[in-house]
Amino acid sequence: MAQRVYVTLTEQEQHDIIVEFHSAQERDHYCHSLNHERYIALLRDLPPGSFRTRIEELKAETEARLTEVEAILQKTETQLPPSADLQAAVQRVKAPKA
Repeated sequence: MAQRVYVTLTEQEQHDIIVEFHSAQERDHYCHSLNHERYIALLRDLPPGSFRTRIEELKAETEARLTEVEAILQKTETQLPPSADLQAAVQRVKAPKA
């Protein structure tokens, strides 16, 4: 695909978009990791039955989602701006909104 020249989207805005996306994926990964830990803990004590079956299904779905998010994060990391620009974008993205 040909490289697009953006007329109104600045390089800083592009960096901010990538950083915001990457941060969202990290949050997604973190939440799925928490759920995965919770499901493992629940399964230690649950007797056989429909609730255990549902938790096992959720655990499997969460493992699949973690694999997906990890792949997305790996590809997104190659798109992150250079270190100094990355830090500036992180500060802009995390700065309080007026």
